[in-house]
Amino acid sequence: MVDPKRCAIVLVDMARDFVEPGGFIANAGGQEYQARARAIVEPLQRLTAAARAAGAKVVYSTDEHTPDDLEMRKWPPHSMKGSEWSEILPDLAPHPGDLSIPKTTYSGFQSSDMESQLRARGIDTLYITGLHTDCCCRHTSGDAFQKGFNLVWVTDALQAFTQEGHDGGLEYFRTWYATDPETQFRTADEVVAEFRAAKAAA
Repeated sequence: MVDPKRCAIVLVDMARDFVEPGGFIANAGGQEYQARARAIVEPLQRLTAAARAAGAKVVYSTDEHTPDDLEMRKWPPHSMKGSEWSEILPDLAPHPGDLSIPKTTYSGFQSSDMESQLRARGIDTLYITGLHTDCCCRHTSGDAFQKGFNLVWVTDALQAFTQEGHDGGLEYFRTWYATDPETQFRTADEVVAEFRAAKAAA
C-alpha cells in the first residue's frame, strides 16, 4: 500500500500565464489549448485535497522568470517573477504546509533546491502533474528518474499544447522512464482512491 508521507504531488507550471487568456503561454496555445489546460484543474483539485488529507506533500514547481534567464534565449518573457502571471491559478492556490519551489528552467531540479527539500522530508515517490506533458513535465520526470525517485504520472492531470503532444509525452515516459507501467500511469480518481485507502488503514 502507498505511504502518503513518502509521496509528493508535483504541480508543474500551473501558473496563470499557462492557462488564463492574456498569458503569453496561454495565448500562444490558443483557445483549444486553454480549454485543455483548464480541464486538468478539477482533477488537480481533487488530487491535492486527497493528498493533503492523507499526509502527502503538495509541491508547486512553477516558472518565475527574470530577463537574464537562459530560457529567454528561446522564448519571449512569460511567467515573470513578481508579475500576476507567475501566480498559481487561484483555483489551485497553495495551502499552509504546501511547498512552493520557483524554477527558471524546464525542470525544477535544475534551478532550485527541490531535490534537497524533498529528500529532507523523506519523499521518494513523485506524482507528476501539470503543464506541459512533453516539455517541463518531461524534463522534470527525466531528472527525477535519474535521481532515483519513484514516478507516477497522473494522466488526466497533465496536458500539452496539443493532444498529440500530450499523448507523445506519455508514450515517452512509458518508453524511457517507466519500470512498471501498470502501476505508474494513474488517473486522478485512482490516486485519490489509493490515498483514501491509505488514510483509512493508518
